[in-house]
Amino acid sequence: MDNVNVIRTGFFAPDFSLPDARGDIFHLKDNLRDKFICLCFFPDGGNEKANNCLKELNQGLPKTPAGLPVDVVGICPERISHVAQLRERLKLAFPILADDRLAVATKYHLVNTSSAKPAVYFSVFVIDDTNLVRYRASEIPGLSKYSFDELKSEIAKLI
Repeated sequence: MDNVNVIRTGFFAPDFSLPDARGDIFHLKDNLRDKFICLCFFPDGGNEKANNCLKELNQGLPKTPAGLPVDVVGICPERISHVAQLRERLKLAFPILADDRLAVATKYHLVNTSSAKPAVYFSVFVIDDTNLVRYRASEIPGLSKYSFDELKSEIAKLI
């Protein structure tokens, strides 16, 4: 993950469009007006640790100090039908997008290509209303960990 192309805090977030669990198209830039977006990339719905993180995110995130809401959007490397089942099974209130071709995860440099089957690293990006990445955290075995409490703490510092 030390690639110079990795999306870091302060970088512009790559724009994208993906279908949600109902088949509606979600456009990142269209959803950044007067709010922040917390993108949560996660491996397939069979990953227990990722499911627990999604349940934590389902509790909601605090507003920024400026009073802007932070909406959660999940991105899963599965087809729409699987994403819909996962959203229903976990009773998630936020949208889950289907990135079954790993197009967006690849744009954000989150695909582990060294495994037999390409997988997505669990990662969270908080993107502000000007399309800048304001926070980024990934869980990479042996290298870094994701913390829900740290995410909430960092959101409280964003202006």
